[in-house]
Amino acid sequence: MARFAHTPKLPAIQTPAAILRPFAGEKLMLLRAEAKAGAVLPAHAHPHEQITLVFSGRMRLRVGETWLELGPGDVAHVPGGVEHEVVFLEDTVAFDAFHPLREDLLEKLR
Repeated sequence: MARFAHTPKLPAIQTPAAILRPFAGEKLMLLRAEAKAGAVLPAHAHPHEQITLVFSGRMRLRVGETWLELGPGDVAHVPGGVEHEVVFLEDTVAFDAFHPLREDLLEKLR
């Protein structure tokens, strides 16, 4: 069954670095991330494949050994299992797509 949501109003998970608003289908998940300038998402890895699209603001994203600076309209791929981290250079809204679903995040909403 199709579903609809206005992403700024999705239920939120508050983390030290960002507000995360997940929206999941059966096999694919989209996450709206809202972060303030200067926030840092520490180095981590997960088995999920991830694609990040910056909607507004700027960030530095490290994927493995490579640092990227991303701004509005930029997109990056993070393979599953690869360590990555983010430094938010400006107030930023980004969208992350994950496959398979990030059950760990969905569980935090339950």
